[in-house]
Amino acid sequence: MKLPFPGRTYCIDTSALIDLADLYPKDVFPTLWTNMEQAVREGRLISPHEVLEELKAYQGSKEEPRAWAKAHTKMFIHLTDEQVGVASNILAAHPDLVDPDKTVPDADPFVIALAKTEGAAVVTSEKPAKAGQPPKIPNVCMATQVSCLDLLEFFRAMGWAL
Repeated sequence: MKLPFPGRTYCIDTSALIDLADLYPKDVFPTLWTNMEQAVREGRLISPHEVLEELKAYQGSKEEPRAWAKAHTKMFIHLTDEQVGVASNILAAHPDLVDPDKTVPDADPFVIALAKTEGAAVVTSEKPAKAGQPPKIPNVCMATQVSCLDLLEFFRAMGWAL
């Protein structure tokens, strides 16, 4: 099967990694997890280091998202000064993207900034916010002209049949 975006890079958000473990457990979808690991090895699946920090602080009942992330630290990138600048610009334009009461650094602007500078598409489980609500990743991706996919769209873009 020909990939719709051959060689494309995808920048995955914390929400998508958590949902992967919750909705597509490794014991039921082993091929998916093999494909994910291959995408990491090929450098096609990346994420900012801030996502790893969010996953370390994740308070959910399942250990899988944290354990998988710790086993695949190669995919988590420390941002360059340019990427941090892009994240700062994103926050200046969309200050409500982050929760000021959150005790862990919010990875959302860094996910979008990494995707924007790398020409990648964002993969997230977040849904767009409705008018009058604080923006979510899909809203800011649209505003910054960054492609944004949910998990099923990501699987299809990669050409994976589960």
